[in-house]
Amino acid sequence: FCTALAQIIVTIMEQFKTEVVAASDHGKVSKQDTHSMIAKKVRDTQRKFQSSLLGYIKLIEVLALLNPKLLPAIRDAYSEMVAEGILMKKRMKGYFQALPGKNAAYLTTAAKDLKDYSPYEPGNNEMTVNAEDIKYSLSELLPVVAREAYFTAALFGLSSKAKDGREKKRNFEAAKKSVDHSTQYFRYYVQRTCGIADDTEKDPSLRYKGDPMLSLVASIHLNEAMENYIDREKKGGDHSLSLAYVRATILDLRKKVDKQWVTWVEQQIEWIRSNPGVPLNGKRAGVFPAFARFPCYIDHILLCCREGRKESFTPDLANIKVVSYYLQKMATALLESLRVCAERETTDQQYAASVMQMENSYFFTQAMKNRGNEITALFQKQITKANAVCKASTDAYLGWMIKREFKSLHALFSNISKIRREVGDRDVPMHVPKATFIRTLSKESNREVMKEKIAIIYSRMEKHLSEEGGLLPVAWKALVKVLYEWFGRWEKLSSQIYKHVLEPSAVDVVRIAKAAGATTNQDDRGETRPGENGANNRSMAQF
Repeated sequence: FCTALAQIIVTIMEQFKTEVVAASDHGKVSKQDTHSMIAKKVRDTQRKFQSSLLGYIKLIEVLALLNPKLLPAIRDAYSEMVAEGILMKKRMKGYFQALPGKNAAYLTTAAKDLKDYSPYEPGNNEMTVNAEDIKYSLSELLPVVAREAYFTAALFGLSSKAKDGREKKRNFEAAKKSVDHSTQYFRYYVQRTCGIADDTEKDPSLRYKGDPMLSLVASIHLNEAMENYIDREKKGGDHSLSLAYVRATILDLRKKVDKQWVTWVEQQIEWIRSNPGVPLNGKRAGVFPAFARFPCYIDHILLCCREGRKESFTPDLANIKVVSYYLQKMATALLESLRVCAERETTDQQYAASVMQMENSYFFTQAMKNRGNEITALFQKQITKANAVCKASTDAYLGWMIKREFKSLHALFSNISKIRREVGDRDVPMHVPKATFIRTLSKESNREVMKEKIAIIYSRMEKHLSEEGGLLPVAWKALVKVLYEWFGRWEKLSSQIYKHVLEPSAVDVVRIAKAAGATTNQDDRGETRPGENGANNRSMAQF
């Protein structure tokens, strides 16, 4: 009796399915149909089919009480009807081909390795990934999937009879298996839309290998879609089960796209660690190739994410765990490679180690800040570290520059300071006679010598710092400040111990230094860096 009843139920379902599909033109899709029109046809067909079966829920409940072992077979028959009728391959294929990008992003690869970006070509156009296809397919078809999960649970009582955690899990797995089969063609095509590699193709030459950039953008869209299916009310029942199924579907897709993108990220980190393009002695290293290309990659991500949205849109990457973790991991690898290069034995430790650290850490900080608040928030930890590196290396470099060019003056005042600490102000002239002091000053610190020495410092700094780094104007301002501090201290020592007025004064030294920088058109340098927007004129005091 139960077997006959089950056969009757399946036969009725088949008849309804045939009628509903026939009324919907047998799933045909014309060239004039837009993706929104096709999605509406799918929803209407689904609604009619499910409405026609509502009256038979009680009959299935009776069968469940008499012989529950027959239910899986009925579920399988039902999901097959949905897969081959309501959500048939013909209609799903037509829908995805009607999307703005014709679901063809997987046929080309927008992603490229970090080393292949061109940081100094502002007119360079990067490929996008048809992000609108992802957005539309998720917003228009996930509700269909959710409704299918809801109805499957309601039709076969998969949420009402659950008594404990194990029972709930078994029922969810049963519903998932059924709805997975029902939506198999949706899942097949949406995987292509998201750039997921094809493991089913036997011929390796025909197998789609995935696109890391498409995978990343898909992960961001999937994360946004997840927000619509959070069970905030937690009422349980069919509704909660349907939401849980959609979340599981999204998580499965995210797991696949994240795996593809993370594999690519790890490969780029290996390239960064190889320190490409950095000279062994570190001299005139400029902005490292890896540092120069990383902002280009961030720009490419933003370009792809903004496709089909406002130009000002920036995704909140900092709150997407996997994405934020691995982007920060790349940034951390950059700063670590900088430290390794600065500390290796072959790198010149007099000034080259400091120059490479200050240039690259400054470039990184400005490049991230100039890409908006969201990107700054994402890399806040790395920016803080880069600031600390920049300040320490800048202090070391500027100190080295002044000590080198004002060697006699630095030695004189250092000696005076040391003697002063040991014997006090009154006895200093006994160790360093005033005549010796004034003779050294007249030789090393007259106005003409000062102009010459400061011009030499600027010329040397100009050689050390690269044009791409954009650091020269900022570093020179910082040097002027340090010169004022040092000569101010020396001026004070001269006045207190020898009652001698230093000439030129600290203020005069600042004027000479500012004039040296202004006469060489320093403001024209450092503007070739992408996305800097005049940030080169900022004071080094920020570090």
